[in-house]
Amino acid sequence: MILGIGVDLLHLPRLASLVARRGSGGLAKRILSKNEHEMFTRKFPTSECRDQVVQEQQLIWCIKEAIYKALFPVQKLEWKQVTVTKLKVEVDNAKAYGIKGVHVSLSHDGDYVIAQILLEG
Repeated sequence: MILGIGVDLLHLPRLASLVARRGSGGLAKRILSKNEHEMFTRKFPTSECRDQVVQEQQLIWCIKEAIYKALFPVQKLEWKQVTVTKLKVEVDNAKAYGIKGVHVSLSHDGDYVIAQILLEG
């Protein structure tokens, strides 16, 4: 059974502008789960890697937005309740939300990234 479908389209200059204003560390603290933040600080120990940071966070941002939209308005997840790694996407307390599986499709072209999420219930 399909529990929800979510799509997010991200204009990359918007995220780059946000990182420039808040700094990569500020954005990371705001949107990353505990495990993601630990991986982030190991991978980017200094702010000198700003371009790489934006590339790393753009996919995470897009996936998390799409998952939020897949559950909204029935459930309202917070940024830190979703953990994105290279191999999988995890939602804290997924069973409580009725989530049995998360399927992700990503695409990018030029200044845009799109994520589509299908939540299996």
